[in-house]
Amino acid sequence: MRRDLRVRPVRRLPVKVLLLVALALYVLGLVFSPFPYGRTYFLLWKRVLFGRTHGWRPRMRQARFLLSYALSTPVFTALWYLDELLYPGYRKLEVRPVFILGQPRSGTTFLHRTLASDRENFTAARHIEWRYPFISVQKLIRCSSLARRLLQKNYWSNTPAGEVAARMHPNKLDDWEEDGIFFEERFLHHFFIFLRFPWANLLDYLDDFTRLPEKVRRDMLATHRRVIQKVIYLNGARDLRYLSKEVTSHTKFPEILSYYPEADFIFSLRDSGGFMNSLLALIRYSTMSKTGVDPLTIEGWEAAVLRRMEKDSARLLNIIEHQVAPERRVLLSYAAITTDIAAAVGKIYTHLDLTQSESCRKHLDEVRARQLERGRGYNYEVRAFPGFGSFDQFVEGVVRDGETAAGLTPR
Repeated sequence: MRRDLRVRPVRRLPVKVLLLVALALYVLGLVFSPFPYGRTYFLLWKRVLFGRTHGWRPRMRQARFLLSYALSTPVFTALWYLDELLYPGYRKLEVRPVFILGQPRSGTTFLHRTLASDRENFTAARHIEWRYPFISVQKLIRCSSLARRLLQKNYWSNTPAGEVAARMHPNKLDDWEEDGIFFEERFLHHFFIFLRFPWANLLDYLDDFTRLPEKVRRDMLATHRRVIQKVIYLNGARDLRYLSKEVTSHTKFPEILSYYPEADFIFSLRDSGGFMNSLLALIRYSTMSKTGVDPLTIEGWEAAVLRRMEKDSARLLNIIEHQVAPERRVLLSYAAITTDIAAAVGKIYTHLDLTQSESCRKHLDEVRARQLERGRGYNYEVRAFPGFGSFDQFVEGVVRDGETAAGLTPR
């Protein structure tokens, strides 16, 4: 009996079925995503499509950002649950946070990165880990020489505005960065997202944590905690203090305090004349770098930023005076951090009951020498800001107490 050796045609699924399957998987990826808050996403689209803008190019940049976010969300959902399947043990790790708080341009980045370099006492998250908070992805990045080279790429755009922003706040994907990167890039809810969508009437909605529904707030903080646990897992799951930095969204801290009742806090404080002049310049150039638009030409932009920073300074003062117990906090002035980082770090280690290694002390001496030789490399307008009276008075007291403790003559 002869065999029929003819090749039978492979039956292919109809294109419509494949499209329906792809659509179903996409919808499932959106529904089960641990990240987005749909109302914010669609509000941003509404502004992009119908709000006032400065030409089609800024609008196209914003649209590309939102489209990229929508397309990547189902992929990120799959990666999130892949971690749950492959590395479930990360969820058992304890989080012992030390929060660095203060206003932007108050020495917090310098302090955060200096402390994070002590891998014997602290663990901290890098920009790339906030952007792609998946153990599987980070393991691949760490074993790829090409990926490690890409991590050295400048975060800011290759434009004149991006160059100024990079001098004011150097930022590579491999740098230790603040928790706000995560809330910006994964939830679209943070002051940083305002730099991409600088409509004055959006600022409170994008930045005020208390305006979100209770369940959304609870889920955001729970997801944030999971990401911290992943960072601890990636760094060896050792019993270290997690070093957090958040300087521009203080509205979430009453709930964070209840979430981490045993947390310690480091406050870096600078008067409004110091931090506001520098901050206005930084967010102006950051916005120009991300959108191509000078926000000073946007009606109501500067007034909205000033109001917001006045409120945030009042919130920060309330956190210090009424919400964080004195035994849970360290108060440092900007001048103390930038002129003698070794002494400032020593005060923090004493408070946290940590031991400095000899290599850590040597590193601090080198950091201090570089800091004293460092030129600013940028200029900005100097103005006075009368709406920060109570905050400035408190900062003056911190500076005076620090000078007295250091054996200097108070001014």
